[in-house]
Amino acid sequence: MQLTLPMLTYYEGPRLISQEVLAAVLTYREAVLVCWDLRTRRSLTHRQLAVEAHLYASHVSDYLNKDSSKRELPAKHVANFEVACGNRAISQWLAKQANLTILEQFIERKAA
Repeated sequence: MQLTLPMLTYYEGPRLISQEVLAAVLTYREAVLVCWDLRTRRSLTHRQLAVEAHLYASHVSDYLNKDSSKRELPAKHVANFEVACGNRAISQWLAKQANLTILEQFIERKAA
């Protein structure tokens, strides 16, 4: 959501994580865990996350488990997961894997 004031635009939504933190993330599972670890609402529980991100509550513990044999967060839930956590760690990691920067993504979208 954007709140537009005269001459200024403020973005009110999930924030971007630092490039230093992003550089340390090696896998999709780690990106999900970093997104959770950097959540803006520290009191957010797994059950609340499940409700807000439209996930099965019984699956959340698998998504947030370091064990790679557990199920992974489905792609269709990434946006809602990030909104609930308050950051875009997963999307940033996915963009990095495609060798795109956030700016390149915006330029590509505008050209299309």
